[in-house]
Amino acid sequence: MGKGEQVVDLKFVAARGENVEVCFEPVGTTFSLSDGEAIFLRTAISNLASLEIVSWPNGIGVWLPCPGDHAIIDSGGNEIDTL
Repeated sequence: MGKGEQVVDLKFVAARGENVEVCFEPVGTTFSLSDGEAIFLRTAISNLASLEIVSWPNGIGVWLPCPGDHAIIDSGGNEIDTL
């Protein structure tokens, strides 16, 4: 994300009492969430039209435009990975 570029945080959360895996493609980075845990994908607003999000039982696949400068943020606001 370029300096001064507007960004958005997309939230991915496991339902209460449930587990879910969130996989970011094409890199294959996966996070396992449970019981209300959440992560956020921080990306430039200009990337939104290129994102593809697919869900299936206990899983969410997020296809990112590549190459890209995306960050994964935990619920405390800390950057835990870059994609």
